[in-house]
Formats: sequence, C-alpha cells, structure tokens
Amino acid sequence: MNPGDTFFGLDKRGHLWMVLTAEDAVGQVAVANLTTHDAARPRCDERCVIVRPVEHPYPSHDSCVSRWHAFLASNELLRRGVEDGIFEMNAPLSPRLLQRIRRELRDAPLTPHHVRDAIRQSS
Repeated sequence: MNPGDTFFGLDKRGHLWMVLTAEDAVGQVAVANLTTHDAARPRCDERCVIVRPVEHPYPSHDSCVSRWHAFLASNELLRRGVEDGIFEMNAPLSPRLLQRIRRELRDAPLTPHHVRDAIRQSS
C-alpha cells in the first residue's frame, strides 16, 4: 500500500483507514482512521485534523483524523488483506490532503510518538 491509499475493514466499526507513510526499513507504514467530528468530545478540539466532505469522496459529514488511534502496521499484511478481500479499497487521498494530515499529525501532541517519528522520517 502507498501513502494516501484508503481502505475499510481494519476495524469492526466501519472507519475509513488511511496509509500515511511509505514503507519503512522493517516493512511498516503509519495508518490512521477518520471518525465523526464532534466538538463536544474532548479529543475533537481545535487541534483536531478535520476532513470535510468536499475533500474526499467518503465522509458525508465533517470527520476528524483519529490521531490518538494512529499506529504502525505491517504493509505486507495490509496488502494481503486487500488481495484476500478482507480490506476494501476506497478513493485515495489527494496529495494536498495527505500532506495536510501528515503535517498536522506530525506536530500533534496526541499522536503516538512512534507515528510522529515515522511521518518525520517518511517526509
């Protein structure tokens, strides 16, 4: 999978997952998902990375990147999941949207350190 690829099936809640980085030396990529934006939730504050419906075909309402759930995944397992029909591919992120998400997650305090490091190294 490549940076900007999006897919469903990594969780049972139906979130859209995004590949944020190129594969590193050990075969891992950083991934994060979109979740409904709700300003009343503590994690949906002014630092939330909001994706609006006009920015990608999937969200029908304002969504935010779940930076606190971002993690590193085996790129080979993701590829196999697509090949085996476990994961369903969706429209890729535009280069501009991918760049914005990466920049904001790289600098967000709630992004796990190892994900921030992967984004920095992949830039």
